[in-house]
Amino acid sequence: SSGINAEYGHPMNILPEEILLRVCYYLPVEDKAELSVVSKRFNDIVDESWQDFAFSKGWSNFGGTITWKESCKRYMDYRKMWFRGRYNEHKIYFATHGTRNQNVLTSLIYRNKCVGISTTRKLDFYNVSCKKRSGKCLDTKVFTKEMQCAENSLCASNTHISIVDELTSELVIIDLCNYQESRVQLSFNQTYDFFHATDKHIVLLTNDGQIQLNTIGHKEIECIHEEKEEVSYSYVYDDWQLFVSFWSGKLVVYNINKPFEAMLCLELDHVMYAMVISSKHLYFGTADGAVGKLKLDLETTASKNSVREFETMHCGSVYCIAVNKTMVVSGGSDSKVIFWSLQGVVRTVDHVTHVGVVRHIFLNDWIMISSGDAHSIAIWDPFSCKLENFLHRNPLKIKFMEFDGTVMVYGSPDSNYVIYLSVVDQ
Repeated sequence: SSGINAEYGHPMNILPEEILLRVCYYLPVEDKAELSVVSKRFNDIVDESWQDFAFSKGWSNFGGTITWKESCKRYMDYRKMWFRGRYNEHKIYFATHGTRNQNVLTSLIYRNKCVGISTTRKLDFYNVSCKKRSGKCLDTKVFTKEMQCAENSLCASNTHISIVDELTSELVIIDLCNYQESRVQLSFNQTYDFFHATDKHIVLLTNDGQIQLNTIGHKEIECIHEEKEEVSYSYVYDDWQLFVSFWSGKLVVYNINKPFEAMLCLELDHVMYAMVISSKHLYFGTADGAVGKLKLDLETTASKNSVREFETMHCGSVYCIAVNKTMVVSGGSDSKVIFWSLQGVVRTVDHVTHVGVVRHIFLNDWIMISSGDAHSIAIWDPFSCKLENFLHRNPLKIKFMEFDGTVMVYGSPDSNYVIYLSVVDQ
């Protein structure tokens, strides 16, 4: 080693740039910033990797022309603002109750600064923005369509939104470019529980186990699964993989582009209530409180041996689960929020922050947000697994929540308010 030091100086100097770039990728932002001032070589390495790093962290909304230093600065600013409660709150919608004609919130979506709100009487679509200097929130109604919206049926892709009109039993598809609508007739005697939208397809799952598919631009509904098995949960990944868990314990994976061919079918010991995919693993929460992961290998035959269950910590059903590059977070009916390592080791168990069911969890590399019933929206530091702030102490149930890192939109059918939260960009 003394000979190497004499010839090259520090041992780090003999490592190729490809390895240093890979190491740099896993560093926290603070360490990455410090590394950039060590030497010109490290400054060049960090500067070279900033764009891929920013996109991998989900910072693509910051723009592709700013430097990595500006990306890091904005990242730190947004993190501090959420932690300190420096955000704007604006109520963009309220559906009034009446003794005869009740108008109840049924669905909520948020995509690309647009909010879709459905109630039992109509569908509204808004453009929402926040002025940086004044902090005022501006909401502009784009369109309103009178219909009897089915509960939880509103879903969106980059090009379309779709919803089920219960009065006419039709699937309504609205083009987001020109706001023109098309309708596809559904069966009058079926009830739909799960809905998914991609740029090419609409997927509908009925309460009696049928999986139906509509291709955008076509007037027909195809049935790709007709067995009488009730669906417990469904999840679409990468716009083409459909994961469906049945109450029988079966997990089936479909290729939406080739819908009549099941890519994977497993008989498991659990009924899944929540799913998320990361790094070729399916992380799941179940009806009986189990949390675990399944190694995905869709090209070969998978089995139960691919499933690894974590230590049992939940006392009730697991309703939400999220994952980033270093941890898994789960929440459920027992009011617990549990932080796990990717290997299933418990890091922190919190059972006092939430009162009632934890229904939503959002997690990226710099913030974790959980919401549910009373005292519902809490913000956490994923590095320390500590509670940093309550965004809103709402005594009612938060059923819908959308978050993109800088803006949060949430709503409750109990109050029928839809709230828009945005960090103060200073």
